[in-house]
Amino acid sequence: MSQGVSRRDFIKGLVGGLIVGGIVGAAGGYVATPPREKTVTIEKTVTIGTPKTQTITVTKTVTTGAPVTPRREKVKVGWIYVGPIGDYGWTYAHDVGRRYVEKVLGHAVETMYIEAVPEAKAGPAIESLIEKGCKVIFTTSFGYMDPTLEAAKKHPDIWFWHCSGYKRWKNMGTYFAELYQPYYLCGIAAGAISKTLKFGYVAAYPIPEVVRHINSWVLGIWEGLWHRVRRGELSWDDLKKVEVHVKWLYSWYDPPKATDAARTLVEQFDADVLAFTEDSPAVLQVAEEYQKKGRRVWSYSHYSDMKDFGPHAHLMGQLVDWGLMYEYILAYYLAGVPRSMDLWWLMGDGGDVYEGWRKGRGAAFYWLDEWGKFEEHPVLPEWAIKLIRYREKLMKERFWDPWNADFWTPFFEKLTGKKGIVDREGKTRLEPGEVADHDLLWTIDWFVWGLVEPVPKG
Repeated sequence: MSQGVSRRDFIKGLVGGLIVGGIVGAAGGYVATPPREKTVTIEKTVTIGTPKTQTITVTKTVTTGAPVTPRREKVKVGWIYVGPIGDYGWTYAHDVGRRYVEKVLGHAVETMYIEAVPEAKAGPAIESLIEKGCKVIFTTSFGYMDPTLEAAKKHPDIWFWHCSGYKRWKNMGTYFAELYQPYYLCGIAAGAISKTLKFGYVAAYPIPEVVRHINSWVLGIWEGLWHRVRRGELSWDDLKKVEVHVKWLYSWYDPPKATDAARTLVEQFDADVLAFTEDSPAVLQVAEEYQKKGRRVWSYSHYSDMKDFGPHAHLMGQLVDWGLMYEYILAYYLAGVPRSMDLWWLMGDGGDVYEGWRKGRGAAFYWLDEWGKFEEHPVLPEWAIKLIRYREKLMKERFWDPWNADFWTPFFEKLTGKKGIVDREGKTRLEPGEVADHDLLWTIDWFVWGLVEPVPKG
């Protein structure tokens, strides 16, 4: 293998070049047909055997005319959003993906959407899109899972894709651009800069997706703090003072409630780094308010670029390019080979070479070029920048994962007396030698060590 070609590039380029090349070619053929052929009679002068010249008649098939594009109707594709498209978070990012589809596949598809649909009303919204002629429907909230499954069983001629769920059908797939790895990197940044050693998280619902992201952020915090101990900046006794608090909104989009929760985390618990899984920039805005008052509080972008809402408080982000995934799914449909599958893209997937797709940053990432050079980050120390880049590289190549119990054994054994990955009650959840798999992360309902409050039940 030549230098400059990653392990993933080599393997996926080899396999993907065979698969997606045919799919994209077929998708392109959806709107174009070969030039017409017809049989014509042509008089041609030829020499046969002797110097005598004869004129004979031959029949020959020739190509005439320009390529003809049939007038096929565009495939109607619909999206159902849980929030408004202006939330600058989850729904906004999905709508950016929809608009990307219009740009790259506009010759073959027509898109439409319904926004701010309560999860209890997903069924009627789905039926509305079907009545409007949609042949592919994306439902973009965890709570839409069961209504989407019901619709798939009722309408076998329609294709459904549910985001963040786990139930599938013959004509229903699932997809998710997973963010636990970017959350981990954001956690390293938090651990690297915190002065109070108190951290806060504003969370929507206690579902596995959110619990997984909280835990991954806290594990990242622990690695950042672990490096500070090694550097002599902190002691192990300091690490025993670490607290992470979570405030639950029980809503995906409630900016006033998110604002109150963020302020409580700062005022009541002295948190100086705030993360969140909710669909507004409210938490970052609260951090910015404190920065303007002279109190160092930091936060992030989430799903999309929120930096303008907190330019002084902004560290980095957990970001998603849903357009890459939507394009990938629709290419199969347009090629006439739709299939039910579970797309779970980690860092680098959909970008470097995913089944031969394309090179780029991937569907899940943590930094935007317009923010400047990450290596020149105005807040993070140089060692933290190098560590984040190093972990990013290892995760993209699948050489390392933050949910590796062997990696955490020396840390948690020193801090808690237990080996492996330890929960908030001091119980080993992943034994040495174990690495969390998709199923564990997709169903997780417990918090790692350092979180003060338990995961709410019921």
